[in-house]
Amino acid sequence: MPSATQSRPWYDRPLPIGTVAGVPVAVSTSWVLITIAMVIVFAPQVQRSLPYLPWVSAAGVALVYTLILAVSVLLHEVAHALAARAVGWTGSRIEITLWGGHTSFEAERPTPGRSLVVSLVGPAVNLVLGGLGLALQHAWSPFGVPGLLLYMGIWSNLAVGAFNLLPGLPLDGGRIVESAAWKATGSEARGTIAAGWAGRVLVVLAVAVLVWRVLSTREGLGLFTLAIVALVLVPLWTGAGASLRHGRLRRRLEAMRASELLRPVALLPVGAPVAAAVAAGVLTGTVVLTRPAAGGLLRVMPQAVHAVPEALRAGTPASQAAVPADDGAVLGTDADGDALARAALASVSGTVLVVDTAGTCVGAVSREDVIAAVEGRVEGERGRVAPAPHPGRNHPQ
Repeated sequence: MPSATQSRPWYDRPLPIGTVAGVPVAVSTSWVLITIAMVIVFAPQVQRSLPYLPWVSAAGVALVYTLILAVSVLLHEVAHALAARAVGWTGSRIEITLWGGHTSFEAERPTPGRSLVVSLVGPAVNLVLGGLGLALQHAWSPFGVPGLLLYMGIWSNLAVGAFNLLPGLPLDGGRIVESAAWKATGSEARGTIAAGWAGRVLVVLAVAVLVWRVLSTREGLGLFTLAIVALVLVPLWTGAGASLRHGRLRRRLEAMRASELLRPVALLPVGAPVAAAVAAGVLTGTVVLTRPAAGGLLRVMPQAVHAVPEALRAGTPASQAAVPADDGAVLGTDADGDALARAALASVSGTVLVVDTAGTCVGAVSREDVIAAVEGRVEGERGRVAPAPHPGRNHPQ
């Protein structure tokens, strides 16, 4: 199977460039393409501001500006990554892309407060940089190329900071709306849906303002302006749609309970032979061995059962074809959807055992059923534990 990087198109593949504060950083090939486009667009503007520069020098100034912008975006993302680390979230990775950049991390035990902190620090860094640049400009008053680059750096940082505070996902402002709605409703899913709608309202308002401007001034929008508008509004609209879909899936996840997705399991005493596990349906279902003395459960593995010759199955203990059911794949009947989904995805067998308050296995939940429930298409039988018959032994209770 191709890797995640190889499955992405050639114009949007990450190119690792190192680490910052221990966080891996990559530059997307799309950023290289947009950098070339920005140099072509901004070089004539540099020449208009500094007419004495030849085109090659103007292009060099435009390239330096794109690098300043990239560093500003990188500092924005590094702030997110360090804030995520500070609140206990792990696995941060940064990628600078066509749309600016993004930071990925594992949000462990997320809360509205932690999400708010991580969302705020990125725009805050850009606004602080812009403010420091204004103070430097006031104190130094540079001219020529340094003055132009400082001016462009100041307003780029202020623009990046302000733009990211707009209240729509996937922008940081949308995360702030999500955190506020999450805190107010107690549901992360409702917060995500609220932020998704905020993003769509933002796009509709922006389009309405543009249409009003065209109608009131009777002047059309230039090709460059239309391109910038498309680069901004299209990702906002698609991001808002993705957020709405994600929020609806998460609502199903929040409502899901392990007790509602149970499939029957066969319980056998720990001394039962492999033949009894086969008779109980281990090759097509879930068979669990109970260990009253030692405590805990053993899961009989179908692959291991297949490896036992049929002639030896009656005399081979099923425990030799079983593995301990680790805590990550055993949940209580009151386990919420998030814990259930994490356990199902992490389970080697794709099955989560469900136990009652006494530690007795009452059923199993398959990874497929969890996915179906999240997608809103729950199917199949549901049942409780079905003790399997075993000659000469009492059925475990």
